[in-house]
Amino acid sequence: NSLYIKIVTTVFMFIGGVNFALIFKLSTGHVRSVWQNETFRLYLMLILSVFVFFDVALLINSSVTTDWESLTIDPLFQIISIMSSTGYLVEGSENWGNAIFSVTLLLMFFGACAGSTSGGAKIDRALLLWKNSRNELYRCIYPNHILSVNSNGRTMSPELVNKVGVFLCLYVLVIVVGGIILSSMGLAVHQAFFSAFSCVSNTGLSTAETGSFAAVSDGGKWVLSLLMLTGRLEVFTVLVLFTPTFWSK
Repeated sequence: NSLYIKIVTTVFMFIGGVNFALIFKLSTGHVRSVWQNETFRLYLMLILSVFVFFDVALLINSSVTTDWESLTIDPLFQIISIMSSTGYLVEGSENWGNAIFSVTLLLMFFGACAGSTSGGAKIDRALLLWKNSRNELYRCIYPNHILSVNSNGRTMSPELVNKVGVFLCLYVLVIVVGGIILSSMGLAVHQAFFSAFSCVSNTGLSTAETGSFAAVSDGGKWVLSLLMLTGRLEVFTVLVLFTPTFWSK
């Protein structure tokens, strides 16, 4: 319950969610280039916007204590912990309400920046997915227009954009398959899917949804271990091991 420890931990969790290349640029004095990075700005914007949402939700929830620490440090600590896949929880956060829990799932899915210590699908991919989706909607109205996906002043190749879409589809598919396997091992459906999601994103949250991973069977723990490995090494790296072509080379 040390406020000092919470603040220090929050700062370093935030740094852990930043791309290492940007940290290196910052250490060499290239502050402007760091701020010009779209992903870093999105990272900051997500933290601030979700922080405001959490505060409003906590104020609406009359059953939660709303002193200055619970409205400032605790939500910020929780948000950055989830995005950086650190897995720390603020005491009593399970009582913050379903609205906050729903947004927490979104933070778990995307995590923080690529090239950082965080798990999740990474907000870099979310940004490219959003830009490509926006272009496709525009092409529905103007089908003859040629539009490209740009990131940090560079045009992304169609192959890279396509790879991002495939990655996100496979990411969701791994969670679904993991949830189905765990549910077939005796876990309740919502517990199975949340456990699979938590492990693929490398967040490791159990909260009230799973109670404790100690209750999972030995076979279930092997499945969860494989899901954590898949999430940490990235989906393509692990799934390619299951293709016949890889072993025939």
